[in-house]
Amino acid sequence: MKKSMERSVTTLKYSNDASYLVPKKGRLFRKFLSYIKRYWPLYLMVLPVIAYLFIFSYIPMGGLTLAFKDFNKWDGIWNSPWATNDLGELDLFKHFRILFEDPRWWESFGTTMKISLLRLVFGFFVPIVLTILLSEMKSKKYSKVFQIVSYLPHFISWIVIYGILTALTASRGEFQNFLSSIFGSEVRFLSDPNIFTGLVIFSNIWKEAGWSTIIYFAAIASISPDLYEAADIDGATRWQKIVNITIPGMIPAISINLILQASSFVYGGFDQIFAMTANGSNLAVSDYVNISEMFLFEAGITNQQYELATVVGLFNSVISFVLVLGANKIIKLIGGDGLW
Repeated sequence: MKKSMERSVTTLKYSNDASYLVPKKGRLFRKFLSYIKRYWPLYLMVLPVIAYLFIFSYIPMGGLTLAFKDFNKWDGIWNSPWATNDLGELDLFKHFRILFEDPRWWESFGTTMKISLLRLVFGFFVPIVLTILLSEMKSKKYSKVFQIVSYLPHFISWIVIYGILTALTASRGEFQNFLSSIFGSEVRFLSDPNIFTGLVIFSNIWKEAGWSTIIYFAAIASISPDLYEAADIDGATRWQKIVNITIPGMIPAISINLILQASSFVYGGFDQIFAMTANGSNLAVSDYVNISEMFLFEAGITNQQYELATVVGLFNSVISFVLVLGANKIIKLIGGDGLW
């Protein structure tokens, strides 16, 4: 009697709720529709961003087939024939082989790696230190002023910055006269390759350090004030609070920024290098800082080798993807927060 009553209750329960009859995929789809119905204003707000990415980021990926074709501008990308060798045989990786056999490409790729590594070593920690210094200032008014001033170079174009550097380091100028009194001669910032590389790194740090502090200020703002109050009660010094509270609270932002830096490691900063070497007055350093983007510009724009330029872009994208995966994995292994 008891068992029959339990079966009756179970039957009544499932007769009122037939969701168990719906396959798992169907339940997930119904759950997704319920989220859309509940949060439709938020999904509507993000729809333009999705459309933008789809139109300008995902649809152009179809053009990557150009790396495997012999492009004919009259036929277009889709109607151009697939790449063939001199014997007329199908050779989809012909343009890859042409790129990898070109010593100029490897030289430009090595230069890009060197510049990116120098930027990472000398520039990565500058925004972190700058953020901590500004956040520790007693006067919040002056802190805001210095913070705004540090943002301003980000909005100045590299053309203007190069004009400032040219005027500042001009021969027989006040700055050069000052250097001559110290070193005995003028310092050739724009013509000496080694000094020019340092100028590239320094000017990039000066331009972007203040802007990079935004994410770190947001991380500091999310730290609970109770931690600092507890540290004050325990008699902690300002340095101890920085080491034990501020910096650990910034670790998630530092991890994310490091992963983003890894994604752009194969890009040496085309706009900066092009602006600082394309005027013809310092041709001696042009080859010395010939980064991979300059090689791509020469192949795709100057020589109209669109297949080769596509191969360079595809190669850089693959390397960036691998670097992001590796950086994310390493950061999670050492206890940091990854992107996923």
